[in-house]
Amino acid sequence: MLKILLVGAKGAMGRTLAEVVRENENYKIIAGIDKASDGSFEFPIYDNFSKLEEKADVIIDFSNRALLDHIISYASSREIPVIFATTGYTEEDLAKINKLADKIAFMQEGNYSLGINIMLEVARLLAKGLSDFDIEIVESHHNKKKDNPSGTANMIFDAVNSARDNKLNKVMRAMTHDDERMATDVGISSIRAGSIVGEHRLIFAGVDEVLEIKHQAGSKKIFAVGALKAASFIVGKKPGRYNFKDVIRGMDD
Repeated sequence: MLKILLVGAKGAMGRTLAEVVRENENYKIIAGIDKASDGSFEFPIYDNFSKLEEKADVIIDFSNRALLDHIISYASSREIPVIFATTGYTEEDLAKINKLADKIAFMQEGNYSLGINIMLEVARLLAKGLSDFDIEIVESHHNKKKDNPSGTANMIFDAVNSARDNKLNKVMRAMTHDDERMATDVGISSIRAGSIVGEHRLIFAGVDEVLEIKHQAGSKKIFAVGALKAASFIVGKKPGRYNFKDVIRGMDD
């Protein structure tokens, strides 16, 4: 049984992960980090890493960047692998995370959905094979989401851009009648409406033919399940940075 320290335990994703773990006997959350608990959780929650007495096999972080330094200090001093599932990191934050490669095994992804990560692999193949096709990305989320475009849309752009030798231009799509589309442009359109959990469409348009792939999230559970798969993979690994590609490859072994 994998023993998990859950950072951000009281947040939406923390609660979702706890729900998924509750239904899976292969995992156990032994403690959480967040604001003090009211006792409604089945595991203890601490507001400070220094109060932790439980020993975890892995840390899963669904909190916010404000806790990053504390996570790094705690994990590196105890040599505990980390799954960073928080978004909104700055370049400085990412540099700090990357320095952990000499000390512990870790993974830091913008999206832990298995479907999205398979979609990224397919996107690279299509962008390379359909080299003269125009590319557009359309992402849709609930009306409370503030960042634009989504982190996943940026991941999709990075995937197709890498397949086209990093020669593409990211364009936030708001064209007027005077605008001209360049062959190297990849337009990203964002929709914010209702309670949409998340939908991403990748469109390749050539002469007289269009190919489209779409990923639609039905609930937040898919991200929790993916984070748990990543946690299972990373425990016991040598220090270094791993990514979800490694998880996918491991599923084939």
